[in-house]
Amino acid sequence: MKTLFKTLLLLTLLSIVSCDNNDDAQTTPSTPTDGFTIGTTFHATPNAYVAIDQLDSNSDGFPDYYSLFLTNGRMTDTFGDVGTGYGYAYSTNTTKLVQLKVLAAFNPSLTTGSITAGNTYYASPIITPLPTGFSADSFVAYDLQPGSIFGNENGFDFTQIPETIGIWHYSGTSSPQVIVNAINIDTTTPSNSTIDVDYTFMDTFGTNITGHYEGTLGIILD
Repeated sequence: MKTLFKTLLLLTLLSIVSCDNNDDAQTTPSTPTDGFTIGTTFHATPNAYVAIDQLDSNSDGFPDYYSLFLTNGRMTDTFGDVGTGYGYAYSTNTTKLVQLKVLAAFNPSLTTGSITAGNTYYASPIITPLPTGFSADSFVAYDLQPGSIFGNENGFDFTQIPETIGIWHYSGTSSPQVIVNAINIDTTTPSNSTIDVDYTFMDTFGTNITGHYEGTLGIILD
């Protein structure tokens, strides 16, 4: 049932728009704010996705996690378990990627309800073993390069993102904070999904990173 539901949702996404419900660039305001800042350098991430757990391993009726992705490229899970990022693939133009994995285990309110506006959630700083995905549950990365191409979807070639190339900032001992200002997750009409979110991130060297995104939200059911 999970696989069928995921397939139906992905087909719905593909039938609605060819650009997977994400903007390529922010036009209002004219100075981009969708991205993350390290020091004085701003890195634009005009696209956002959320992967929502459907397994519910603790049987509380709610997802075990929400993984928020901010990127300047595209994401898909059409190509199945590609061995990177829990089965996700990324368009070959992806050079910046943020992952913030919000676990119900770190956020007790998510065991009795869904992620909602007006709340601050804590993303997981856990380092996870390869090859199940990226080696950290939460990270900020840029200067990325594509790996092997898995296929084409909606005019984009999709690839893995090698963790050995680029600049990767992993979470330190304190959990990144995800501040949800507004959110609308619409699995019936995915093109209506939106999010307004701020996040703060301190890496393993004590570097402070801040980020923001406001706009459409791509939905992936894990």
